[in-house]
Amino acid sequence: MTSDASDISDCGYETDLFRTCSRCPKRQPPRPERPLTPIRRRPDVVVAGAGAFGAWTALVLQERGLQVTLVDPAGPGNDRSASGGESRNIRAAYGARPFYTAWAIRAWDEWLRREAEWGVPLVFPCGSLRAGSQAELAAQAAAFERLGRKYEIMEGAEAEKRWPQLRLADAGSLFWEPLSGILAARDGLRAVARAFVTAGGEIVAGAVHLSKGETPQPLLDGKPISAGQTVLALGPWLRTLLPDLIGPLLRTPRRELFFMAPMLGDTRFCWQNCPNIVDPLGWTSSDMGNGFKVAPPMPGIDMNPDEDCRLPTTTNRARVSALLRARLPALADRPIMSTYVGMLENTASEDFLIDRHPGNAQLVIAGGGSGHAFKMGPVIGAYVADLVMNANRGSEAARFGLGAHRPLRASEGG
Repeated sequence: MTSDASDISDCGYETDLFRTCSRCPKRQPPRPERPLTPIRRRPDVVVAGAGAFGAWTALVLQERGLQVTLVDPAGPGNDRSASGGESRNIRAAYGARPFYTAWAIRAWDEWLRREAEWGVPLVFPCGSLRAGSQAELAAQAAAFERLGRKYEIMEGAEAEKRWPQLRLADAGSLFWEPLSGILAARDGLRAVARAFVTAGGEIVAGAVHLSKGETPQPLLDGKPISAGQTVLALGPWLRTLLPDLIGPLLRTPRRELFFMAPMLGDTRFCWQNCPNIVDPLGWTSSDMGNGFKVAPPMPGIDMNPDEDCRLPTTTNRARVSALLRARLPALADRPIMSTYVGMLENTASEDFLIDRHPGNAQLVIAGGGSGHAFKMGPVIGAYVADLVMNANRGSEAARFGLGAHRPLRASEGG
């Protein structure tokens, strides 16, 4: 941990791990307070948080005939959230976890349906190559067979023949998933928000908190919320909002992403010509226009979503170079176009956390994305909507409920 902490930035004003003091010259100047927008009409449901959980839940509920208000202090698709940034990968290969394979396939189909409905580019189908043990690949193949999903298991040498820009001869067996790729993250959530407003929903700038006591009540900027139910879909901020109930069950590990600049005119790394890679050295997203994205492995260091500095570390730049030299050597000496620093919100099991608040049944908690919620957004939204509307949710309730989660140990959740 100390090796990463020492090189978090070049500003020299760090006062704590991944935290800058108010004198940091690289810190963005504070923006004027955004004027708060009052809720115009009494909603059936207020959804707090416009990320992958909240935006999709609000849209599904609104389309089902409820009146919904979506509340977020910075708006859908903002880069401070765990759902911001240019892109997210979507795949259905989950090893020995066929439940999520089925959900990812449903989500893929729904993303494509919405893309056609809205006329907005949301899905970039470049396919995915995933390294794994023989047992993992066999489990993935069995799940794909049961669900009728296309796949292929190939050796690294065969992958190099298909994609000469890759170096995978020493990667062992690989799982090739053609119906997978990249989702537009920021633009995708803003498209969901536009559809929500078009359906009659209302988006309000503000922050939702809870009153003190055994039966907490939702407050919007200090005032009671007048709504039938409130969905708390606040991502990493759930730990702050519910420190005793949710704090022990979530970690918010820091993630750093690097976008490499291919040589102008070199189209080998654009999404039409290059698959995503999942490898022990890290994972990648092919170029959608902002560069080729590389995500190096990182130790589990929690990030404060409000206070911590969002500058990449020198240590991780070295890990990026190691991955590129091993797997994509033509990019190894290319410049970094941009970086993006965000966070996850992980549970011990990496299952989602979706349940009613034990002290107030009118509060629904929806979070614990664990790095794979964005791709599942349409399916998660329908599931949370079922919970709000008291519909049958099947066996998933036992998987996602508060009782299914245990406090994380220090070594977990990173």
